[in-house]
Amino acid sequence: MQRAHNLLRQEVVETRQRARLGGWFYGVAAALAFGVTGFGPGDRLAALLVIGGLLLLAVVRVLIPLPAEPDAVQARRYLRRVWAVILATTLVWGGFSAWSQAALPAPAPLITLLFSGAFGMALAHTLCMRRLPSALAILLVMAPTLVVLAREVAFGVGAMWVVYMVYMLLVMTRSHREYHARLELEEDLRHQRDLFESRSRIDGLTALPNRREFSEALEQAVATARGGALSLLILDIDHFKRINDSFGHLAGDACLIQFAQRLRDAFDGPGELCARLGGEEFGVLLPIDPKTAHARAEHFRQALADGPLAFDGVRDTVTASIGCSGYDARRHDDAGALYRAADAALYRAKVGGRNRTEHAE
Repeated sequence: MQRAHNLLRQEVVETRQRARLGGWFYGVAAALAFGVTGFGPGDRLAALLVIGGLLLLAVVRVLIPLPAEPDAVQARRYLRRVWAVILATTLVWGGFSAWSQAALPAPAPLITLLFSGAFGMALAHTLCMRRLPSALAILLVMAPTLVVLAREVAFGVGAMWVVYMVYMLLVMTRSHREYHARLELEEDLRHQRDLFESRSRIDGLTALPNRREFSEALEQAVATARGGALSLLILDIDHFKRINDSFGHLAGDACLIQFAQRLRDAFDGPGELCARLGGEEFGVLLPIDPKTAHARAEHFRQALADGPLAFDGVRDTVTASIGCSGYDARRHDDAGALYRAADAALYRAKVGGRNRTEHAE
């Protein structure tokens, strides 16, 4: 669903860019065709109507509203409107081109003939995003002139124009395929880029943010901290090697996943961030004062010790040692200082017998 929306949005962006550029040339071409005739008395009103109408349609193309981030409904509505203006433009030009062949003196017919071919080929190459309206636009530009050429000039000239039209339609069909293949490829590349970016910041086992993401978040939090309402917890699963040695590494991985889920459930408030820092070590960033953070850390530690984890067919009591530190601008020069304080508290918790929470000195 998201992929289809992304493709539609990209089509809207490119249609908007391409449609805005081409509309003005129809009015310029009509002005040149009338200009070479010297604007006879009978041509002035026709020139005003044709040139003015084409330029007005070019302005409308630019003014069709489009939100900055359109949803699917808004995107489709925009495409319908812009294609309606494009088809109206080609209809006016096609009628003018056919009329010029029969009513305007030389070299105006030649000018409109050349511009019709140019416009048809431009449509085939640049406005190929939608096959049916693009084909209809080409026919509206080319077909009216075909009738006049076949009847007023020569059948062979009309046949040549038919061949030219068929060639344009074939070019448009190929351009349409290449355009959508490019869109699909670009979307795949964007998806791979986003996936790589996500994986570079998310721990693959626990789906928690990794150390890189946590470090950047910690630096940002320290840079914007106000009034000491920022605390850091560093947690370490006690005797994790025993789990690997007793139950195997698959059980150890399952234990880490369950522990991460417990951590995520316990610290899921606004602005709170849990991360796996590496191995069996985890971090929690809390936008609260250190006293409250210490109480919540102790509550989590106690609940963990009282509620055995079930992992890989095993049910076992798991405990954690926790170091807690609150940010103080007078003592912590940067994020690294805050981290070292929490890490020192964690070390004291381990040395003091594990399964305990220690606050930074």
